[in-house]
Amino acid sequence: GGLAGIPGVLIHGQLDLSCPAATAWELARAWPGAELLMDPHSGHRGSDTKRAWMLATLDRFARSG
Repeated sequence: GGLAGIPGVLIHGQLDLSCPAATAWELARAWPGAELLMDPHSGHRGSDTKRAWMLATLDRFARSG
């Protein structure tokens, strides 16, 4: 609840072994208004999908400010 009103997008790889997907999912549930993007084909390292999501998210935040 302390994060309510603060925009956030969580970009996570479902195959990430060092930071389990369940952790990102739990954070997204506890963060009102957060958006969770889960790439089912990547792990902790970057991927083309996660990179595209990150750039689109940064562009969206830049345009909203």
